[in-house]
Amino acid sequence: MTVVHILASGSKANAYIIEVDNSMILIDQGLSFKEFSCRADRLGIDISRIKGIFLTHEHDDHIRSVAYTAYKLDAPVFSTAKTLEILKEKSAHPIVCRIVEPDRRIKFGCFEITPFEIMHDAADPVGFLISAQNGNSVCIATDTGKTTVKMMTYINQGNHIILEANHDPGLLYKNLHYPPLLKERIRGPYGHLSNEQSLETLEKMGDNHPKTVIFSHLSEENNSPEMLKKLVIDFKKARSLDFKAFIANQNNPKSILLS
Repeated sequence: MTVVHILASGSKANAYIIEVDNSMILIDQGLSFKEFSCRADRLGIDISRIKGIFLTHEHDDHIRSVAYTAYKLDAPVFSTAKTLEILKEKSAHPIVCRIVEPDRRIKFGCFEITPFEIMHDAADPVGFLISAQNGNSVCIATDTGKTTVKMMTYINQGNHIILEANHDPGLLYKNLHYPPLLKERIRGPYGHLSNEQSLETLEKMGDNHPKTVIFSHLSEENNSPEMLKKLVIDFKKARSLDFKAFIANQNNPKSILLS
């Protein structure tokens, strides 16, 4: 059994738990520890079963409570050297850090995890390809301004994908709360994928489409789940695709059983 537990996904906080046969790892932790614990309880998750924490990058919505969470769970934290250095500088708690390198697979319990480079304005950001002994593989590709050829080699290996769909360009440019420089940063090659770019990523997969796509990291101001849902339905219909599609939410945690 493989389950993705989405505790938070969006511009304010991100936290995902990957569960395989009762083993759990945590990807990012941008919630307060109290809120993280409450959301886990709502999903029936015993967080003491989390044995490792993997970080994509150091932005606050991804690492806000990582150090305290790692301390409370007595779990090591895995990420690139630059990301861990920034985490340790911010941390008031002793944590065990483990350096990972892009394209180098590591084994952790029943998981095989390969970090890969992504395009984001962070110190040394990565996505993760997570493979389990039961044959399921989950590829996490969020917080990236574009999908490169190299990234696609990892995305293509995932039979389940957590893929960013951050914004609608029209809504972003109409947003009067965002200054021009921030809009350019979001739309730039080191920013965030739009809905259309997310679907273009699936288009690049050719006939190798996944079983599940979880569209994630939606902006609450610059995107609409209803808009994205319609785009996905039209995309699947036009290409006669039958992958299961889910839209992650900032405030409503959910568990998705992967088959």
